[in-house]
Amino acid sequence: MLFLSEQRTAHMLSRIAKYGELTTKSQFGGFSMMVDEIMLAINSDGEFYLKGSGFLETLYKATKMNAYVYLKKGSPITLRYYRVTDLIWEDQRKLEQYIDLSYHYSVQEYLRRRKQPSRIKDLPNLGVMLERKLNQIGINKVEELRLVGAKASYLKLMQLYNRKNSELLLALAGAIVGCHRSVLPDQLKMELLDWHNEL
Repeated sequence: MLFLSEQRTAHMLSRIAKYGELTTKSQFGGFSMMVDEIMLAINSDGEFYLKGSGFLETLYKATKMNAYVYLKKGSPITLRYYRVTDLIWEDQRKLEQYIDLSYHYSVQEYLRRRKQPSRIKDLPNLGVMLERKLNQIGINKVEELRLVGAKASYLKLMQLYNRKNSELLLALAGAIVGCHRSVLPDQLKMELLDWHNEL
């Protein structure tokens, strides 16, 4: 027997609250459910959608759970939240398992994001001095450095300081991939050095 919408809401809220302090807020045309800043699920029009992090997206798609589509200013945006089907509601063990998995993988994703450096100076190989130099050429954020890339960033720095330095190029590449320049993958290192020699 299927749960009624109110029963489903009560069940989902009480189940998610087991992980910590539960908060809800209006979001994406419905309301989101979060535990300690980690968003786990969305309720929209009486339907529940669990967050699909990591391999869960593949699992949820294989289980015929449809992704949540949110209309933003008339444009459809597909979110990584997947609808809990009637079949899953009928199988309480599976439902509990999916909620647990969504929580587990959402926490992992949240912790990974928090570990990412927020300032350029915190990236491997870089410090305050290089952060200032990058700021001078218009690169102020970690994401901007990643988008511009090592080669383009290096060329801009070279134009500003009129000096070639292959170690700087390797340092920028290492910062972008998240490792010390001395342990850059050999293939990448060779490709960068060949490019540098042709400048």
